Amino acid sequence: MTDLVKWIAAIAVVISHLCTFYMHSPTLATECRFGSLSVSIFFFLSGYGLICSYNLKGEKYLKGFLIHRIGKVIIPLLTAYAIYIPLLKIISNRGGGVTEAIQSLFSTNPLLPYSWYVTEIVLLYLLFYITMRFVPKYKIITLSLIIICMMLGMLLTKFPHWWINATPCFIIGMWYCQYECAIIKQIGKVKIWNLLLLIILFFCIYRLDIIQNNIQFLARWRYTYASYYIINYLFILLAVYILQGVHNIKKLKVKRNCYYEIYLIQGSVFLLLNTIIDDKTLFFVLAIIVTLIFSLGINWINLKIAAFLKI
Repeated sequence: MTDLVKWIAAIAVVISHLCTFYMHSPTLATECRFGSLSVSIFFFLSGYGLICSYNLKGEKYLKGFLIHRIGKVIIPLLTAYAIYIPLLKIISNRGGGVTEAIQSLFSTNPLLPYSWYVTEIVLLYLLFYITMRFVPKYKIITLSLIIICMMLGMLLTKFPHWWINATPCFIIGMWYCQYECAIIKQIGKVKIWNLLLLIILFFCIYRLDIIQNNIQFLARWRYTYASYYIINYLFILLAVYILQGVHNIKKLKVKRNCYYEIYLIQGSVFLLLNTIIDDKTLFFVLAIIVTLIFSLGINWINLKIAAFLKI
């Protein structure tokens, strides 16, 4: 079920980026600001999955963790760069290539569009491994505090908010895993009007601009900035509630789990199609279709590479 959620979230990211950066429609850009919400799902499920696996396997899970887990992230990234760099040179006649790609991995504007997520998730994997391997007690508390310190460092160095606002969902995922049974029990007690109140609050924060037009006090910048964070936490609460309601649906499965490739290849598809298609509606439709098709093929290649390297 989680694979299906990740697949849907990856498509949502693609649609959000298309509407925000390519359709030149302020209305679409405003209504389709769900890219950050989708990334928050990735972080939540990553934190949940790591702790779940560690609880099941213990210290054995850490054996070969860095090679296996980070290899699964880096191989698709390298494949995506192998496509994007030549394409960028052909279309934009832009140099830089491998050197710029490596340098930009640690910047706020990576060469491969939207690939900042890779740098951050690799960092979180490293922090997870170090904490679980070397901290004797209170591992999750320690890791949570380290991640919070990392976020504060990003804030102080003025990283863009999208590097930071979904990261706490990784922490939420870890703690959710620790207390899943108790949380599910409490979710079962949630009254319908409480859920409706949560939904209303979510949409009020999601379209805070409408509220700000009527309540001038909330139009201050600090409230707008805070909403970038709060909206993700509300979305996770709603997602957890919904997922618990449909977790028994076993037939909904994803045969080819290419959500990560969808995320990485979208920039190359946008770059290519934007140079040859002028009609924005046609571009929008084809961008989604071509991204899906390419991601399936690239996922097959990445699986072969991983199998060859025994990762």
